[in-house]
Amino acid sequence: MPFDLARYHALRRSSRIGVEVAYLEATTSTMDDAHAGAAEGRPCGTAYVAGEQTAGRGRQGRSWVSAAAAGLYVTYHLCPARAEVAPLLGLAAAVAAAEAVQAACGLAVDLKWPNDLQVEGRKLAGILAEARPRDAGLDVFVGIGINLRTAAELPPDVAAIATSIEGAGYPAPAREVLLAALSTALDRRTVQAEAEPGTLLAEWRRRLVTLGQRVRFATPSGEVEGEAVDVTSTGELVLALSNGERRAFAAGDVTTIRR
Repeated sequence: MPFDLARYHALRRSSRIGVEVAYLEATTSTMDDAHAGAAEGRPCGTAYVAGEQTAGRGRQGRSWVSAAAAGLYVTYHLCPARAEVAPLLGLAAAVAAAEAVQAACGLAVDLKWPNDLQVEGRKLAGILAEARPRDAGLDVFVGIGINLRTAAELPPDVAAIATSIEGAGYPAPAREVLLAALSTALDRRTVQAEAEPGTLLAEWRRRLVTLGQRVRFATPSGEVEGEAVDVTSTGELVLALSNGERRAFAAGDVTTIRR
């Protein structure tokens, strides 16, 4: 079904984010589209949306399954006023996505560190943030994929951990409705990242189900196990190790160890 841009704009309540939308029925990756659009001079805040991605990108170099009509696939081009705000924008997107899903269909979700949306331990949405220098500033591209329906053919490893809004027992909202809610929430949360980072971090931390869990953390130098006890002011995960040491990790895969 074609994307109804007029309906989206009628529902959107944002003033900076998603004011412009670049939509394609099919593309390789909305992240690549956003990089290209920024290079061509399209404005900050533009939302690059696709009905289907043939080479969608996830965290840690993984692919993101992006079948037609199965999800909302969007990358926002953000331009923070200060470079130190950039690490918070992925967190802002996670909180905004959780708020948008609940606003659009009533489904409440949890967050797994750093920014996966989960329902009963199964992945509903993922977020990928990339930053690039721009003149005297910084471009941040935030890709968001939210599963509306379960795709017919998923790889077994994905099917084992994934869910969708319909799979969680809720009616899948129209993409225009969910995108409008997402642009509205992201507009508010990115302003908060600039002006009230502590408030944003507190809301993100409140939603994290990773804290208080014993986890296995995969790093380039090997696996580390410990108790997830805190997060830093830039979103790093703090683990309490068995030797009494506390270490903060900025990136990596986290797996909960069932007790």
